[in-house]
Amino acid sequence: MTAALIAALAATLGPLALQRRKERADSRQRLEDTTARRIDAVNDVGVSCRTWLTYLVRVLDDAQAGRAPMITDFDDKSEILRSAAETALAQAAHAGYELFDSELAYALRSLESAVRKAVLNPADAPWLQLRDQANSYYAPRAVVRMHMLREVSGLQAPTDPLAGTVFDARRLPRNRR
Repeated sequence: MTAALIAALAATLGPLALQRRKERADSRQRLEDTTARRIDAVNDVGVSCRTWLTYLVRVLDDAQAGRAPMITDFDDKSEILRSAAETALAQAAHAGYELFDSELAYALRSLESAVRKAVLNPADAPWLQLRDQANSYYAPRAVVRMHMLREVSGLQAPTDPLAGTVFDARRLPRNRR
């Protein structure tokens, strides 16, 4: 009777323990996959925004040196880079960050518009001021990316990655929109 009871318990508990181990392993794998996707989303934001910003800085440098691109060339290239950056900013929502309509996105769009106006009218363009403005975005953009990476890789709840940077909505006048 005891042996039968032990055999019955082993027949019941063994598969249950195995099932629990499998569920824990599956849960860990899902968490790792989700974290990897969130890290990819954050890295995509960082790379695409940096690529767009770098292009705008190069246009400013070239234009200041007398080699301004044709407006159609600027529009074509900038459209591709803006679209990639905006897609990445929108996809950041999968990592818990609402960046598509953020001050970061607004700053980059405004910079692109200012560069476009300068390319259209190079004689009156404030090249140095625009280049300084564009260059001032590199460091805070990197801070934003590192903040988000630290949170997603540490499995922390997303907070405002723009807080304390030049892209912080609380620091900027809202009437610019």
